[in-house]
Amino acid sequence: MMENGEQKIFVWCNFSEGMDDAILHGMMIALTLQKELCLFHLLDRKLHENSEIAEARLRGTASKISPVLSTISVKYLVRDQNIKDSLKDLAELYECLVLVAHKVSVPQLLPVLQYAAFPFLFVSAKANIDQIYKRIVVPVGNIKKSKDIALWASYLGRHNGAMIDIFMADEGGSADQKDVKSNLFSIRRLYGKFRFPFQVIESHTPTWKLQKASLNHALGLKSGLLIIAASFKPTFLDSMLGLTEGKVIDKSEELSVMCVNSQRDFYTFCG
Repeated sequence: MMENGEQKIFVWCNFSEGMDDAILHGMMIALTLQKELCLFHLLDRKLHENSEIAEARLRGTASKISPVLSTISVKYLVRDQNIKDSLKDLAELYECLVLVAHKVSVPQLLPVLQYAAFPFLFVSAKANIDQIYKRIVVPVGNIKKSKDIALWASYLGRHNGAMIDIFMADEGGSADQKDVKSNLFSIRRLYGKFRFPFQVIESHTPTWKLQKASLNHALGLKSGLLIIAASFKPTFLDSMLGLTEGKVIDKSEELSVMCVNSQRDFYTFCG
C-alpha cells in the first residue's frame, strides 16, 4: 500500500480469534465516516512469519469485503518493525484515524496506546453492530482530555445520528468543579452546532471514579460505545478498585470501548 493523504480506519489483523469481528466493526466505522479501510498486520518476529504469506491472506480478505464496501476503498498493509515505530508510521505516513481491534488484543495493545496519536477501539460484539454506534457514553470530568473524547463522539454523532450521553462528574464544592463545568460548557457549545441528540447525565461521582461509573451507565444501555481516556499511571488503589482501563474493558461485555491517549494530541477527522 502506498502512502497517501486519505484518512483511514485501520483494523488490527493478527489472524487470531476475533479478527473477523474486528473487521466487521472497522467496516461499520469506515462506512459511517466514509473513510478508507485498511487491514493491518504486524509480523511477529518470534514466529518468523513470512510477509508474502501474510500479504496474501490480507489480500484475500480485502477482496472478499471490497464488494460490500462499494463506496469505500479497502487496502492492506503488512509491516516488519517494532510496534512503537509502526504506530508512529500509521499516524504520520498512513493517516490513521482510529485502530480497531478485538478485545483479545487488549494485553498487547493497551500498553502501547501511549505512543499512538489516534484512539484504539476495542470491540467484541458479533451481532447488531450498527446499533452499538448509535448510543455513545462520554464521561466528562475535570481533565482537559474530556473535550477530546467528546470531539470523537461528535464524529459518530453527526455522521451516524447517534445519541450521546454526556456523563458528568461531580466534584462537590471543590475548585475542580469549575473545570468540569468549563468542559461541559465547551462540549455543549460544540454539540449545539450539529443536529445529533445529546443529553447531560449527572453522575454524582468524582472524576477519579468516573470511568467505572460511566461503564455501569453504558452497561445499562445493553448496546453502545463507551469512550474513555487512558492514563497509563494507575495507582495501587485504582487497580484494587477496578478503575484501570484494562478492567473497564474486561467488564464491558458487548460494549465497544474506545481508548484515547490522554498524553498526546490526536489527529482529527477531516471532512
